[in-house]
Amino acid sequence: MEAMPNHPNIVQFYSMGKESGREYAVIEYIEGPCLREMMVRKDPRLEAILSDIVVEMAGAIEHVHDNRFMHLDIKPENIIVSRGGKSYLCDFDTAHRIPDRPSKIEKKSGTPFYMSPELTNGWAFDHRADIYAFGVTVYELLTGVKPFEGQTQKAMLANQLNQRYRIRELRNFNTNIPIKLDELIIKCLDFIPEKRPPNMTILVREIHRIMGVR
Repeated sequence: MEAMPNHPNIVQFYSMGKESGREYAVIEYIEGPCLREMMVRKDPRLEAILSDIVVEMAGAIEHVHDNRFMHLDIKPENIIVSRGGKSYLCDFDTAHRIPDRPSKIEKKSGTPFYMSPELTNGWAFDHRADIYAFGVTVYELLTGVKPFEGQTQKAMLANQLNQRYRIRELRNFNTNIPIKLDELIIKCLDFIPEKRPPNMTILVREIHRIMGVR
């Protein structure tokens, strides 16, 4: 993917090239674990920076979209948290240009559980697939569970692709979550793209309003 303007919450890309027949990329090094590692080991720092991560990641994705790209693999593994607690979005290997209208791609991009139904099914999609993945990531970050229940991974994926499946509110797992944030994240996870927030700018504005960010 071509370079985009720098953002404080996106791992910076410096250059790319080819050496001895092998392609390489030079990117910023962030010392710290990915969000998945912190969640798995229940890192005590997480509770203090949960709100920051939500706000920072929303802003990072907004920046990506403003530059006419969609990431297409947003998940805890692709969010690095520095030793100072600052979060960075990384891994743009699956990124695509945002189409003028929803379009199909030859090869599926993303990770099961975080891929939107339209992307998983091979239907036409656009930047709202990232809004869906952001919703799954935030749901899991704030509750400790994935939004789609099931006894097995296969059952969970089946529920994810079932338009009639009703996602449990986040407050069932964490009563500290503001009601409006709960409603907003559930909206991000709607099976139908048109029912999700239309773009990250509106989503960021709502997150800032709910969390009192100025």
